[in-house]
Amino acid sequence: MSAISHSIGGDLILDSAGGLAVVDAAEEARQAILRRLCTNAGDYPWHLNYGVGLPARIGSPMQEGDIQAVVLAQLQQESAVDQSQAPTVTITDQGSGQYLCVIQYVDKQTQTVQGLSFSA
Repeated sequence: MSAISHSIGGDLILDSAGGLAVVDAAEEARQAILRRLCTNAGDYPWHLNYGVGLPARIGSPMQEGDIQAVVLAQLQQESAVDQSQAPTVTITDQGSGQYLCVIQYVDKQTQTVQGLSFSA
């Protein structure tokens, strides 16, 4: 089954034929993880424990270990992540209040190691 391409905070994308763009399994998993990490807990009415709301934490005092723990906890709930192979989350202080989050996980469908990183 194909999934429509939709990155959190972005618009739907059209393909070259003018239809809605679809993504492969690895990109679908990446988009699902970002959606989970950016959705505020309690904002999804059918799953009140879904999400961690990382963007809402911008500007607040940060403990690297706390962010690492909440990201790992969310990855453990994500069906696109192979739970038999533990994902890793590394938080690096880049100075001036900037942090880099690097996630590595095994995609459940493709069984390939995938990486995802973002900074805030």
